[in-house]
Amino acid sequence: MTKTSCNSYSLFQSSLQDDAPSELKVKPGENSATCDLQQEEQRREDVANSKAKEILKVYFKETLAFTGFSIGNDANPNTDEPMGDHRGQQSLNPICVERIDQKEVLQFSEDLMREEIRNSLRLARFFSILLQDVTNIEGKDQIPVFIRSVTVAGFPQKHLMGFLPCYADAEGLFYMLLSEIRNKWGLRMEHCRGLTYLTTGGLCQKMKDLTSRILQEFPQVVLAPSDPYAFNMWLIRSMPIPYIQKVVNTVEEVATIIRGSPDLWERLEVKIKSSYSHLKGEVDRIIEASQNTWEYGVDAFQTMLDILEPFLACINEVCSAANADTATCEQMAKLKPILKNFNFIITLVVLKNTLCCVSILNPSLRGAISISSTLQYTISNALKLVNKHLQEIAIFHRKWFSDAVGRAKKLGVEVARPDESSPETGEAVATETPLEDFYRETLSRQILQYLVAEVKRVFSTEMVRILRWLSLVPSYMADHNFSIRRDKVADANLNNLARPDTFYDELGCWEVKWRHASKRRILPTTVFATLKIPDIAFYPNVQSLLRVLGTIPCVNAEADVYGQYNMVLERYQSYLKATPEDQRLCNMAFVYVNQDVHFNVEDMVESYVEKHIDILQFLHMDDEVIEMQPEAEPVSENDGNHTLKENVEETQEEPQDIIPSEMETERVGQPKLPATETNKEALKSALQVAVTAAYNSQSRQPGEASAEQDGEVEDSLKYVSKSEMEEVLRVCGQF
Repeated sequence: MTKTSCNSYSLFQSSLQDDAPSELKVKPGENSATCDLQQEEQRREDVANSKAKEILKVYFKETLAFTGFSIGNDANPNTDEPMGDHRGQQSLNPICVERIDQKEVLQFSEDLMREEIRNSLRLARFFSILLQDVTNIEGKDQIPVFIRSVTVAGFPQKHLMGFLPCYADAEGLFYMLLSEIRNKWGLRMEHCRGLTYLTTGGLCQKMKDLTSRILQEFPQVVLAPSDPYAFNMWLIRSMPIPYIQKVVNTVEEVATIIRGSPDLWERLEVKIKSSYSHLKGEVDRIIEASQNTWEYGVDAFQTMLDILEPFLACINEVCSAANADTATCEQMAKLKPILKNFNFIITLVVLKNTLCCVSILNPSLRGAISISSTLQYTISNALKLVNKHLQEIAIFHRKWFSDAVGRAKKLGVEVARPDESSPETGEAVATETPLEDFYRETLSRQILQYLVAEVKRVFSTEMVRILRWLSLVPSYMADHNFSIRRDKVADANLNNLARPDTFYDELGCWEVKWRHASKRRILPTTVFATLKIPDIAFYPNVQSLLRVLGTIPCVNAEADVYGQYNMVLERYQSYLKATPEDQRLCNMAFVYVNQDVHFNVEDMVESYVEKHIDILQFLHMDDEVIEMQPEAEPVSENDGNHTLKENVEETQEEPQDIIPSEMETERVGQPKLPATETNKEALKSALQVAVTAAYNSQSRQPGEASAEQDGEVEDSLKYVSKSEMEEVLRVCGQF
């Protein structure tokens, strides 16, 4: 640009500045004052936002505490009643209660929990899938899906992942599960090492087909029993025969009734003593066996047979008692015809005698291989025992049938056919078949054949390989002179090892370590205790194998000192019991069951504010109203009512007097203006009177005015916030 052009441009700018209105000219020091004012406004806005977010944080915590985490207190987000009205918690912000949906709070917390769980599972790497029994939630039958893994610190952890619909077939469930694992949770099925399922009724066959499909697609996955059942009880619980399912359900119902009624247990204990007092040691054995959750244990059917006669004798006594519980009596009355049935009795006898053949495998699956025998030897013995019963089924079944007939006669039960139909198919059978032969073919033989197939299915080559890694636990090493059988762990899949090239060298160091350590310390006896030793990170391959072993669903998780692993399933059962079917929600179940997952509430607040920007403005207004109240001048008891009445009357009458005079002024001295500008002075005066009246009404103490006068004020006046008042007066004051 040339010098001439520069001078011309300067003169042009100077002329523009001279021609500009005086109010637009920038005075010296005005820029700094404006910046200071903006900084002050920004500071005030930041403080106000911080206060509003703190209010949201408190509200979210209260919502989770009393809606998501207190199912036992009958907290329900479906109710229209605001929280805090009757449960004793602190009063919540009315703006939050009015404008924030509690279901949406649960959804935000579910998203944050899922992210935390996802990060934890990625660190754990290996995991197992646990499919629980079908439940009705959100109006439809769904299958809950849990995930088991091992934390970096060596603790077993379990989380509820979600629910699968039951309407699909086995193939559809397979693809739904894969989509849930991969897309929603970001996990790789190549890292899945275990699978278990628990189901009852008509879904048994569908779940069996689903697991077969998963095992076929992913050979590294092993099938395992499901908590809380022992191995033999889990096998029979999953047997797809309706009558077997009915017997198992009845046993569990009897155990539940006994635990839930102290009076019944006291009567039952007296009956047990009178029935078995002639047999030395039997009374103590039966009473001890009937404690806790015996229906899930190895000897559940034996215990049911032992208490069957005493329990039937207690039914009439409990129901005829004056203080008898109506619900308990109704349950026992329904159970009585089922218990006093020959089909039920002979099924118990057959199950007791057949399941004992595979009960010896339970310790191995729980991660406690017997010192005196190897795992392979134990599996072989179990299969030999079951096959022996199959080969000599005529002899064994004759004994079982005779035992069942004797028990039935003692109880006064008629020995008859099961309504002329097969117990597992419900189809009519030939009446000329002897009763003993009928039960032998339809009950005993089918159970034994099922046990042989399932033992081979569960104890696959991969399961035996994984369970052999228990020899890496120091206590087992000590029993074998600290010598690791290389052939027991040499077939470890390379995908399970952290550093495959140093595996054998690491095993030698592991042997030397514990050979010396055994002289000066107590050796770890479980998988999880071994994972918690301080220097386990120096043995990455051993650590990796023990992690894989710890994810298998059946391996005992007793090393979890905090009890969180077992509490997850307990919370799930508590949610189902405490919440009616029509009020169950998937996200509420997720939040309640996974409540031990820690997430940042501040992140939850930020996520909510990003989605609902206006909530901060509402909280600002509410906060300004609260700050404005103490500044109001007090009104005396004598003058308060009179002042309010005058203000109300002025509010109603003054606009009528002001508007005509203002209009006359405009006709004489000003051109005609629109009607909206004509009413500004009237609006200003009316607002000043209304604000004054509102201040006075807020500053009055409760009870200072009569009920009638309070009613008049409430009907006539509405208070405004401080920001609204200042804005209106500022606009009106410009005219």
